[in-house]
Amino acid sequence: MIKQYIKQALRMIGENKLLSVISILGTALAICMIMVIVILYVVNTASFKPEVNRGRTCYITTVMSNGKDDNRRISYSSLGLPLVKECCYPLKGAEAVTAINMDRYRPLTASSMDGLKNRTSYISYTDTAFWKIFQFNFLQGGPFSPAAFTSGIRDAVISESVALALFGTDQVVGREMKLDFIVYNICGVVKDVSRFASKAWAEVWIPYTVRDDGGYQEGINGSYSCCVLLKPGVTREELRTEALRKVEEFNAKTRDVKADILHQPSTQIEEWIGGGSEFGANLFYLYVRYGIILFILLLVPALNLSGITLSRMRRRMAELGVRRAFGATQGTILWQVTVREHGLDPARRTAGIGDVVRRHVVAEGLVAGHLAGEDGAFTGMFNGAVFIAAFLFCLVLNCFPPASRLGASSRLEYLRDSING
Repeated sequence: MIKQYIKQALRMIGENKLLSVISILGTALAICMIMVIVILYVVNTASFKPEVNRGRTCYITTVMSNGKDDNRRISYSSLGLPLVKECCYPLKGAEAVTAINMDRYRPLTASSMDGLKNRTSYISYTDTAFWKIFQFNFLQGGPFSPAAFTSGIRDAVISESVALALFGTDQVVGREMKLDFIVYNICGVVKDVSRFASKAWAEVWIPYTVRDDGGYQEGINGSYSCCVLLKPGVTREELRTEALRKVEEFNAKTRDVKADILHQPSTQIEEWIGGGSEFGANLFYLYVRYGIILFILLLVPALNLSGITLSRMRRRMAELGVRRAFGATQGTILWQVTVREHGLDPARRTAGIGDVVRRHVVAEGLVAGHLAGEDGAFTGMFNGAVFIAAFLFCLVLNCFPPASRLGASSRLEYLRDSING
């Protein structure tokens, strides 16, 4: 009997090639899209090198300045360096605070000393605490020293790709390079950083003390953002209370304008969805929006599979009616069809699940392509829980519709057809 079921199942696959392909691809594409959404959420919120402390890092990236007397002349921008030094660096609830000046729209030209090789590179101006909050993989050398930072010495940490482009090797510590014709000494070489590490990413890192940037609006506005590593046991609300107190002390010293850090400091997920905006980040609507998207992506293949399965089962009414006429009980018919559809159609089930696995690997690979250069980055982005959930859902989705359709209306139709026959 089991052998006969297998033969019938294989014949059904051959007779319904188009429907089998549609059911496989429909399910696989939906699951693939769900996994892409989840993976993008993970890479923008989870910790991975060099941003290994995302879970306890807060961000102050935007400040609003307005007139003290009239609350007009409103200006939004990044933080000025004087505001950073007086309101962010002294925070007692912080284990470390770094200021970063990263202009993603105006890269500089890095070139070898003879000018024969050059590469357009993105520069990050920062401080020594940057290397404590973010953990880079140094291939050679190390970060610029506190003494070099304080003195404004032109030391630079470069990425592996920049080193290879300019010198053909990553063993370049102690050599010199030019950034827009200004000479810098290379003190360290790091592996390339993923662009998903939005705060740590750059291609060249140099001390911000090499240039004069005092900001404007009495030092409130400027081009810096701050990353604050919380001390163990300190909450974001406690840090915000302390930061607001520092801002009030700063405003007491200004003459004409005052600063407002809005809803900040922001957590990693709030920063990702716009924590530095005027209205802050609304996590509730974020989860509702993603929930609706996931529901629709799950509903479409479920309806698709149910319709295809019902259509296929209607074509078997005559066969099931004959079995019923020869004494088969409703339970026996339901069991036979369920066994055939669930357990003895291995080609279609394996193909569907295999296609989901393949698409999951492709989706992971697309994301991991942006993580090139980081040891274990691909492994870190491979979320086992997401993969298992998608795998199980695919399995259930492929198996559930036949049983559900046979459990009610179809069984009544079988009885009616067998009686009328």
